[in-house]
Amino acid sequence: MTPPIVETRNLCRSYGGGVEALRGVDLRVETGEFVTLVGRSGSGKSTLLTIIGGLDAPTGGTVLIRGTPLDYRDRRDLISLRRELVGFIFQQFNLIPTLTARENVEYPLLFNYRPPIERREKALELLSMVGLEGRASHYPGQLSGGEQQRVAIARALIADPPLILADEPTGNLDSTTSEGIFSLLQRLNRERGVTLLVVTHERELGSYSDRTIEMRDGRVVA
Repeated sequence: MTPPIVETRNLCRSYGGGVEALRGVDLRVETGEFVTLVGRSGSGKSTLLTIIGGLDAPTGGTVLIRGTPLDYRDRRDLISLRRELVGFIFQQFNLIPTLTARENVEYPLLFNYRPPIERREKALELLSMVGLEGRASHYPGQLSGGEQQRVAIARALIADPPLILADEPTGNLDSTTSEGIFSLLQRLNRERGVTLLVVTHERELGSYSDRTIEMRDGRVVA
């Protein structure tokens, strides 16, 4: 049987002062699923996402990617995870203001040593896919919030990762733009087969996903 693309077993994360962000989280996300994580602020959603993506390390438990445990002590393992398997979308967009939309989308491929013409063509293809073919030469400051997030989505897809982790991707956007972003994520999931694990505080946006997981006080409750 094919293992899930993401599985956590008894995952824990504690900080100084007795703060327990995660308390024994067991989670499975199958390949090709679109899953939303909901819960109040401080419920552990973002912490779970950053640990799965190798940006933070657990204090207990295990994360398995395609059935293989992630070794947080192995820097090369974590670099490989972020370069080849996982794409990130953040609430703050995290675009480089001095680069155009196309250059921002291309940027991750600089570290994969892809030829310049290949980077350019792929970036333009992805910008077209997210509806920004006419904005490739614009800088982030010349784009609306929704357009910047579309650039960030294209950037997350540039290395063809099988898994996208999105942390409050619509947190800074109005409701209409938020629905447009989730509709785009849904289309990417269905058309490209990308697995999506998305943190959101907007429960109604869970209707775009295959299923919703609720967290409370560092635990999965539903």
